[in-house]
Amino acid sequence: MLPVIAEQLSASWTTLPFDLSALPCRATVLLSPDKSQHVLLRHTEEHTLQLAVSGADILHPVCLRTEAIWPAMLSKPRLRALECLNALCLGQHLPARLFPPEKRGPRLTFVLRALDGSLAGASHRELAEALVGQRRVHADWRDPRNHLRDRIRRAVTRGRGLMNGGYRDFLL
Repeated sequence: MLPVIAEQLSASWTTLPFDLSALPCRATVLLSPDKSQHVLLRHTEEHTLQLAVSGADILHPVCLRTEAIWPAMLSKPRLRALECLNALCLGQHLPARLFPPEKRGPRLTFVLRALDGSLAGASHRELAEALVGQRRVHADWRDPRNHLRDRIRRAVTRGRGLMNGGYRDFLL
């Protein structure tokens, strides 16, 4: 998420305005009761940019600015977000190279599949068979160290935690 400040255009403005309707992507705007505005710019399902907008109404052409204090405010994610916003303003698509795969992706997929099975009523052993295969379960399920059982138990617990509000941690 990139925090930006929208300012009304003035006659002295020399740059092109930021206009949501002119962007080469789909824009979704959420107007909060506290007057904050959130804009989700989506080129594909995988490539999105979220703006946290304060100031003038983003539904009209505005000038956007952001704080750029080196190095505290310019982390890699913020620099990538600025580059994405720049590309959109130039009429280009969101650059795929700026969206590296989520490192936690395989683990989160495992967790969500375990949660889905658990919510459907599957036992931990049935979950293990579906997630890691019958051969591995047959070989390791009764191992006294309980590695496989613990892995399934942790995945279901983590999934329930995400379902019960833990997903919000991803939005920071």
